[in-house]
Amino acid sequence: MSQPPPPPGNPPPYGNSGGAVPPPPSQPDNPYASPPPPGQNPYAAPTQPAFPQQQPPPPPQQAQPPQQPPQPPPAPGYGYPGPQQPPQPPQPQQGYGQPGYGQQPYGQTPPPQPGPYGYPQQAPTQQYAQQPPYGGQPPYGQPVAPGGAGSRNKVLVIVAAVVAAVLVVGGGVYFATKGGSGGDDPKPQANSGGTSGGTTSATHKSELDFKWDQDADTVAKKDNLKNALGLWFTSKYVVKNQIDQVVGYDATTGAKAWAIPAPSGSECTAARDSYHDMTAIQYGAKCDKVMAIDLAAGKTLWTASLPGGDIAPDYDFTEMAVSGDAVGITWGEGSVGYRLSDQKQLWQSGDGDCKDSGYAGGAQFVAVVDCGYDTSYKVQLVDPANSGAPKWSWTAPDGLQVSAVVSTDPVVVLLGTEDTTYTDVATLVNGKLQSRVSLGTKKYRIDDDGTEVQAVHNVLVDKDTVYLTLDSQSDSSGKVLSGIAAFNLSDGKQKWVAKTTGNYEISGIGFQGGKVLGYEEPEYDQPGRLVTLDPASGTMSTYATLGSDAYKKLDSISTGDYVVWHANTLYFTSKTVYSEESGQKYVVVYG
Repeated sequence: MSQPPPPPGNPPPYGNSGGAVPPPPSQPDNPYASPPPPGQNPYAAPTQPAFPQQQPPPPPQQAQPPQQPPQPPPAPGYGYPGPQQPPQPPQPQQGYGQPGYGQQPYGQTPPPQPGPYGYPQQAPTQQYAQQPPYGGQPPYGQPVAPGGAGSRNKVLVIVAAVVAAVLVVGGGVYFATKGGSGGDDPKPQANSGGTSGGTTSATHKSELDFKWDQDADTVAKKDNLKNALGLWFTSKYVVKNQIDQVVGYDATTGAKAWAIPAPSGSECTAARDSYHDMTAIQYGAKCDKVMAIDLAAGKTLWTASLPGGDIAPDYDFTEMAVSGDAVGITWGEGSVGYRLSDQKQLWQSGDGDCKDSGYAGGAQFVAVVDCGYDTSYKVQLVDPANSGAPKWSWTAPDGLQVSAVVSTDPVVVLLGTEDTTYTDVATLVNGKLQSRVSLGTKKYRIDDDGTEVQAVHNVLVDKDTVYLTLDSQSDSSGKVLSGIAAFNLSDGKQKWVAKTTGNYEISGIGFQGGKVLGYEEPEYDQPGRLVTLDPASGTMSTYATLGSDAYKKLDSISTGDYVVWHANTLYFTSKTVYSEESGQKYVVVYG
């Protein structure tokens, strides 16, 4: 395979929490700083240096120890939003994706002053909890599976019931970002909650009402949890991967139409995408089998046993992806690819120095390759029809891991370090780095449902822009300050920042009618809503509100891991079902 080019020389070091351009020494990295003087744009991003033509790589630099990230400010209140602030004069405030978002020196409490969105806010009063390290100690309740550097995707999600309650829809959507969460526009993104595309409606409902839901099965206490990843769509059915079976429901009524038995262990996975109403799941007592499914007919196409080796492989931490008529499966000891329609084997590899550690599907097939011997990571665009050979390969800079693939066409990935899971957004074209955006320290919220490379939901990508959800802040009255920022894929420069106008926390979830679609969660005193954002200007408009019962219904399920938008319908769906947790649902539908 061809050697990847070296990283560009001008941009700041990867993983730099300060952003793409360091602030001048006299300007503290402080999100609570007073507004700059009139006459300048408060949301203008400092100009990033252009990426030069490929140059010889610079000499290695000593890695800097990660800085202690700040703790989140107080949780927002639930009061009705107060009067909006009048337009502020242009001010030279740092833009998102750029430096200048940090904290006051410890022990100092700044006086109340306007925050980064132009609202009054409180000063931070406590230190920030450190983000779970990436590749190091796992988050609470998640033991590390055996393995080396490639064990990033081998975290056993054992979560207490109280944690499950927090996994509710806030996780953006997910799929939103990829492959077509089922919005009306065919999108190139990788993480699809189902088939790409959908239907475009000239008119739509201004209020989405509850349509139907499905209760989750009970999980035995000894099992703790079971995974049920997978939600797909046909013209007639909504198909959900459930515990020990795959079930097709009538899309209009929610009536059960068919079911395919698939008894499995607790950690079996599934492909997130489908192709011509076909997809695949992992199943079996040891998750050692693959089943291809005809979603339209509700029948099994074929089954296969994953290839073993001299030592019994561990299939509990597998990743699967579907792109076109191909499904790829990778686990700690190997990988294999099949033609989805007829089971023809396309490739197979063992446990070499470099191994496939994650797959992403959708418009194209992308592999993340882990070369554990020198802790380097590669991103490869794979050609399934050519024995899985890479069309091109790009090597991440030393010390960085490939944490997620958020789009497969264009290829956009998230990078991270052992201490910080997500530090940069990188756009790759023909095996070369086209642009990157530094995620900074607590500037953005990245929602995911696990450690698979296709697990991130709320990073949205279209043909020329990446959309990031801002990490929510609260002002002194408890008002939520939230929004979405857009960056050019061509050069990584910020296009705009759109902030919410009410007491809402927003997440990007997909695309609708050529516009970005955002979801604002319901609270007890507000219904929640969908908004659209103009991709050129960021202008925000209400698309639809949720029914008045949404807060109660969605709060009661407590384990909705992600949201999927498909054909003017909103699906709240669970990836994981926990033992001793009541009221869990496989899916709740509003439309």
